[in-house]
Amino acid sequence: MHRTLRALSLALLTLALLVGAPTAARADDDTPSDWRIARYDATARFDRAGLATITVNFDFDFAATPGHGPFLTLVERQRVEGNPDVWRLVDVNLGQVTSSTGAPTDVETTHEDGSLVIRIGDPDVEVSGVQSYSVTYTARGLIAPNQAASGMDEVNWNVIGLGWQVPLADVTATVTGPTNIHEAKCWWGSSYTDPCTAEATAATATYRHTGLAPGEGLQAVAGFPAGTFTDAEPVYAKRYHLGNLIPLTPVSGTIAGLGTVLGVGLVLLRTRRSARDEVYLGLTPGVRPAPGAETKVGRSSVSAPVAVAFTPPKNTRPGEIGVLTDATADDVDVTATIVDLAVRGHFQISEAGKDNWRFTRRAPADSLTQAEQHVVDTLFRAGGQVTTADLRDKAYHELLPGVRSRLYDRVTRDLRWFVSKPSDARVLAALMGGAIIILGVVVGGALAFIAGLGLVGIPFVVTGLLVIALAHKFPRRTAEGSAVLAEAKGFELYLRTAEADQIRFEEGIDVFSRYLPYAIVFGVADRWAKIFADLAAQGRYQPDDWYVGPHGYFYGYAFGNSLNSLAGNLSSSMHAAVTAQTAATAGSSGGSGFSGGGGFGGGGGGGW
Repeated sequence: MHRTLRALSLALLTLALLVGAPTAARADDDTPSDWRIARYDATARFDRAGLATITVNFDFDFAATPGHGPFLTLVERQRVEGNPDVWRLVDVNLGQVTSSTGAPTDVETTHEDGSLVIRIGDPDVEVSGVQSYSVTYTARGLIAPNQAASGMDEVNWNVIGLGWQVPLADVTATVTGPTNIHEAKCWWGSSYTDPCTAEATAATATYRHTGLAPGEGLQAVAGFPAGTFTDAEPVYAKRYHLGNLIPLTPVSGTIAGLGTVLGVGLVLLRTRRSARDEVYLGLTPGVRPAPGAETKVGRSSVSAPVAVAFTPPKNTRPGEIGVLTDATADDVDVTATIVDLAVRGHFQISEAGKDNWRFTRRAPADSLTQAEQHVVDTLFRAGGQVTTADLRDKAYHELLPGVRSRLYDRVTRDLRWFVSKPSDARVLAALMGGAIIILGVVVGGALAFIAGLGLVGIPFVVTGLLVIALAHKFPRRTAEGSAVLAEAKGFELYLRTAEADQIRFEEGIDVFSRYLPYAIVFGVADRWAKIFADLAAQGRYQPDDWYVGPHGYFYGYAFGNSLNSLAGNLSSSMHAAVTAQTAATAGSSGGSGFSGGGGFGGGGGGGW
């Protein structure tokens, strides 16, 4: 049974990777080293509907090694940067193919890996020397209308794609549109980042580069006034990959929860903490072995009570404890990390108006983890101050995912609290659940036709749904992680139960501020703030200056509401930045063509 599940999981993973990561279309891999393109000239005329009529004239030098003819690949489907769930489509239709030198121009076309492959020549006839060819085709999908960064209708055309197997010399291109061109740029290289010659006169732009090696391309960009093209909106198609092939949704989670009534005991046993997490055998939970002491590691079915801890686990950060607690780096953990940095003096948080907070940088002496350094570097990328309103801009889109990724690395690689990265364990569990569901459908369907026993497949389906729903319980903690978790649970108990007269003050430490980020992680920040509001009203507590309200430094009874508003606003701003980045890149496959980086279309070629 386990081998079957592993085989199905591997098959699903392989299928997903094949669907999501196409390779460049190639007709031959044994191209003679002396073959080359001696001249390549492409002209594209765009009408107002965005349709390009393209003619490519090129001289193929077969040198002393005869061949049947050239082949071209024209991209029909390409990825969209920032949006992995769609393909951008280019509609290509082949026209006339001729040769002024009399070479055979028989044409065979195939569609391979998202490209149209055009094979020219006669399989029974070989040619040598320099042969001239002319290929005409139409293409729709080479324009980014009203591009967000430039504000223009951009013709963003990969004249030469990165899939050529032979070098090209004397490369020229011409773009002509229905109105005057405002700006023209040319880029070349393996990443389309090196500038080449571009000139624009009236409605025509010309582009030129002396030579390209195999794997290098040329991108032609022409900016027309916004509204020049009336029917040039990009066309997209669904792209299937591992990330959206087996999604965990609220619907699937609900169905899996209802499936628990059927008693899928194996899954429930597997996901119990005592069944999956390692512990130090023979030691009280929360106690670690002395350095150099030999201690056995295993699993224990004994559920020991949690002992109250008056301080958080030593040398831990709140965001790390949040990930350790539920094996997920979520918005709460990121917010707690930001508040903790403010408490420790890396910046000051002040209210800058309704639903807006300002972060002002400071310079403390303590060291930062990679996740914390990412927060500081991203917040203050543009200067010493930033507001939550600023954070909605796409320039800050890496703040949220960057902290999450580094928190996962921190708890796994540096602190070794998990056997493997929790996010990877959840993905594998979800993949296994999907494989079990497919197995149930196959078994149920087969038995339904053979013996009318289709209901036999239902237990598999219910089990698979339950595995997906409980995927967050599959990450396994190490013995060290279990010991720290026990300490964290003891500290959580303290934060949840301590009263004002039970607070243990430490000399020189603002206990409220120091423990507040942990209270955020444990969901008891409101309670913690109210206790210290009472203490402040009695004159027994003086707050630090890391947070500034409308009336100065305060932790009054309204602070809990202010903190909740700050957390909600931070989360909203970070998600808005990610959304803004996706929106800015989805329509143009990498932003404005005037920055280079590649455009639409392209492909490659060679000989056969």
